[in-house]
Amino acid sequence: MASTATVQELVRVLAYPKFQLDAGAREELLADYLPYTRTVRIPAPPPMVPVCRDPFDVPFLHLAAVGRARSLVTGDRDLLALAGSAPFAILTLDAFIQSLGVSS
Repeated sequence: MASTATVQELVRVLAYPKFQLDAGAREELLADYLPYTRTVRIPAPPPMVPVCRDPFDVPFLHLAAVGRARSLVTGDRDLLALAGSAPFAILTLDAFIQSLGVSS
C-alpha cells in the first residue's frame, strides 16, 4: 500500500546521501516499486493514530489505519516505540517473518 504522503516520504528518504542514489537510480527504483503498490486515499481529517515522535512517520500510521493493515513492518525506532498502541501490529522485519512461521 502507498499514499501520496508515504510516496513523498520515500522520495525524500531515497535522496539521503547514505543511499548513494543519483536521481536516475531513484527514479528507476520508484518505477520498479510503485506498480506493485495499492494506492490508498487518506481522508481529511485523517484517522486518529498514536502520537509519534517523528512527524514524518505519521503518514505510515495513517496508511496502515486506513488500509486496515494487520501489520506495519519497519526498522524505524520511533514507529517501533508505538508497538501495542495501534490497532495493528508494529513489527521489525525479523519479528514479522517469525510471526508468519517462516524460518529466515
